[in-house]
Amino acid sequence: MTEDKRTKEELIRVIEDQEQIILDLQTRLQAKSNGGRKKEVLELLKSHESISIVEMSKELGISTKNVSSQLTYLRTDGYKIFTDNVGRKFLQD
Repeated sequence: MTEDKRTKEELIRVIEDQEQIILDLQTRLQAKSNGGRKKEVLELLKSHESISIVEMSKELGISTKNVSSQLTYLRTDGYKIFTDNVGRKFLQD
């Protein structure tokens, strides 16, 4: 019985350690992908006179909500991103 409990406790510790490793990797991946996504959205803005959020979403394979978030991050970084009268985004120097 003592052997069984010890084995279960060891397994629980291993699982907890693995969960922490997974959380750490997810955090790193999220941080990396946010920077990469932001750069991709910026490149689209630079390469188009104007572009819609839906077009950016399709081109990058991400949700429109994610595109909107990246635009917010870019604005926070100081980029002047505006919306024209038909809802298309453009970058002003």
